[in-house]
Amino acid sequence: MSRTRRGAALLATALALGVVAAAEPAFAAPAPPGSDADVQVDDLGRTREVTPRSPRPAPSGHGDLRAAGSAHAARLAGQFGATVGSLDVLSSRTTPAGGVVRLQQTIDGVPVLGGQVVEVLDTSGALVSAHGRTTRGRAGSFPADRTAAAEGAARSALDRVAAESGQGVTDLRVAETKPYWYDASLLGAEGAADAVPAFQVTVAGKNAEDRWTVVVDAGSKAALATWSDTHEAVNRAVCDANRRTVDGNDDRAFRCGTAFRVTRREGGPASSVADVNKVYDFFGDTAKFYASKVGTDLTNLIGVDYGDGAGKALRATVRVCVSGERCPYQNAFWSPQAQQMVFGEGVTTDDVTGHELTHGVTEHVSGLVYRGESGAINESLSDIFGEFVDLTNGSADDTPANRWKMGEGSALGVIRDMANPPAYNDPDRKGSSLWYPRYQTARDNSVFVHKNSGVGNKAAALIADGGSFNGQRVRGIGMDKSAALWWSVQNLLTSGADYAELGTALNTACRQNAAGGVAGTTSDDCAQVARVVTATEMTAKLRRQG
Repeated sequence: MSRTRRGAALLATALALGVVAAAEPAFAAPAPPGSDADVQVDDLGRTREVTPRSPRPAPSGHGDLRAAGSAHAARLAGQFGATVGSLDVLSSRTTPAGGVVRLQQTIDGVPVLGGQVVEVLDTSGALVSAHGRTTRGRAGSFPADRTAAAEGAARSALDRVAAESGQGVTDLRVAETKPYWYDASLLGAEGAADAVPAFQVTVAGKNAEDRWTVVVDAGSKAALATWSDTHEAVNRAVCDANRRTVDGNDDRAFRCGTAFRVTRREGGPASSVADVNKVYDFFGDTAKFYASKVGTDLTNLIGVDYGDGAGKALRATVRVCVSGERCPYQNAFWSPQAQQMVFGEGVTTDDVTGHELTHGVTEHVSGLVYRGESGAINESLSDIFGEFVDLTNGSADDTPANRWKMGEGSALGVIRDMANPPAYNDPDRKGSSLWYPRYQTARDNSVFVHKNSGVGNKAAALIADGGSFNGQRVRGIGMDKSAALWWSVQNLLTSGADYAELGTALNTACRQNAAGGVAGTTSDDCAQVARVVTATEMTAKLRRQG
């Protein structure tokens, strides 16, 4: 089953691209580590984390969370080496211990892909820690005629995907084109550590779940990077396609409430179709989990209103058949353009439903880029929350033998073992011989993200249940504390996060939850989380300066 986040916040056609160039603030060269903070750097010498030895107060008059975050941004820009552009507040979230503020690096008003810093603040607005990555230089500028450049980039992207996928150009379409500054090193790829003007082009294929992202140089129109975004597999509205074949190129063809009549709506009677009732129930289970365990209204976060009278709802269409695919369709995916789920037949299980809905959550919260390690973490978060739903909804298949298994009860059977990833040839630590090392082509990336999600999956099972692994003995912290921890992590991660950042975020999130008394989290719980980060070798290459 397809299990990815099919692209980040895909909308309908190309965006308006007329961005007025703004004067670029001049920042000083990266500040040397001061005696008031610990600094973690990677093997490129790039700052990854800054932790003041005591919370760094915000300037007076900046008590508001966003204002405090903005006040800290100028100094952090120097510490993180953001010597071009600016760091601006993108979003903020209040927590029991204070708050989290996400900063986005922009150059001439255009965002840097993966260039983000996340601040952790206490209740007074003082900086507790910050982590992320920024680009340190720029090379070139966007063409004067940005619309024409975007059209050229779109054509180049179609050619690149056709060459890599084997699909004809006429089978492909451009779903979205967005301007970005692109520094390959921010997403873990080889290349110069300077940002170049580029367009991120999302291409849809002839199959319903086929999506690719291509980063195209704005000047030369050369494809700089390509990756596959294809997924393998409250107010509720569920539609039954009854095996009707639809055009996989048109996300409107799936829409529950417009393309198909709602079969079962919130509070309505059960359907005679088993898949409809299962999805309706599993939507309820997932929404209940997010509401009760992490205080999030899932319908408000990822629901959609098609104007059909059902209101803003979690939506799905089941028993879909797709042109060019075998019918019954053996797949399930989250459609970012339709903002709903699509199921084939017989794949409507609780963990698969929770998994795919969490791709929608990730799209709206951390926005993890579906490439390399950030894509693997994206997949892992979906597995983690999907399994959390499975383990807490009281379903009949929640047996000890099925604990941490993904896909049991589906037409495909078990596909992953989160507690023992090597059982399905997935790695359980960064240094494992099963770690998939390459993602140069779109297909490589799809394999990379699905296999290497095993590291995060192993961490989740260890944190919740405990055990001995790779020289570390861990006491499990249980499901409630684990759910609160991973939700905090979802909010802390930058869009280009790698496993080193995930390890940092796990430790930071646990300390913040302990400080705020979230779910009864204690400092000893955080010691267990730190052992798991060590055991899975997430932060092995980071070193401390200062």
